[in-house]
Amino acid sequence: MTTVSNLLLFIGLAMIAIAAGLNTYSGYAPADPNSTPLFSPLWWTRWFPLYASGAALLLVGLVLRVSGRER
Repeated sequence: MTTVSNLLLFIGLAMIAIAAGLNTYSGYAPADPNSTPLFSPLWWTRWFPLYASGAALLLVGLVLRVSGRER
């Protein structure tokens, strides 16, 4: 069970780090005025699913880790 919780924690942290990096990059990426912007100015509409799923994986990993130590 420790391996599963470690894997879920790692994947959750990676997802949050990738979403944060893309969110930061979107603030500096110039958009072509003649095209649809690649990144929405409303960051939460695009990045919320990544943040939420990463946070959910972190929560599940932490619960598994804590419940595994109590046994």
